[in-house]
Amino acid sequence: MKLRTTCGMVAASVAMLGLLGAVALAPAPSHAKEDATQRTKPLRVAILPIVNSSPELSATKIMDDVLREQLGETPKEQSAFLYPFDTEQRLISMNALDRAYRLNEQWAKYGTIDSTAMAGLDSILLVDAVLFARVSEWENHRVPVIGAGSSHTTIGLSFACYDVRSMQRIWKKTPREQRFGQEIDPTSGAVNYDETGFIQNKRASDPPRYEAVAADLVRDAFKKFPEK
Repeated sequence: MKLRTTCGMVAASVAMLGLLGAVALAPAPSHAKEDATQRTKPLRVAILPIVNSSPELSATKIMDDVLREQLGETPKEQSAFLYPFDTEQRLISMNALDRAYRLNEQWAKYGTIDSTAMAGLDSILLVDAVLFARVSEWENHRVPVIGAGSSHTTIGLSFACYDVRSMQRIWKKTPREQRFGQEIDPTSGAVNYDETGFIQNKRASDPPRYEAVAADLVRDAFKKFPEK
């Protein structure tokens, strides 16, 4: 009698283990798969036309190129960007370019957003967020004479990213750098200059290139750009 009872208990335990194993191996519900898909979907970001607060008109074009080059290296599963020129063209096609002007004006002046202009941009631009970009400083200085120090380039930028639906800021950076060129050694004999010390070969005292400084600022600023 005891043997029969023991066998029954063993059989029941085996059956229970088999049931638990089947549950563990069963495929996850479809909604779990959907959640995983949502988590890995890239953050879609439209960069608004660049605000240029510097006197250099070339800054906007150079920054557009720099953003394309640097952000183009961002892993596609992390973020997907619509660049300033493309954002502008899409807004023009939807007769909504005035929204960008209103958004940029309020953000550049007050650091806030125009909620009316923002509303519905997710449908117009098919994005999750918009990125503001402003050039606050953009200048270089060439040293013309020996002994006057080093030529230099100064760039100051501001970025802010807002979720389109919640209209909350999710990221902000204000990178700036003043980068110096190499000071000329008058004893090296590598540079020609006259009796007043004026450098004859201007290229010898070139300040750092705008593109190089801006590229480094953008690359460093976006290292910790948010993922969706």
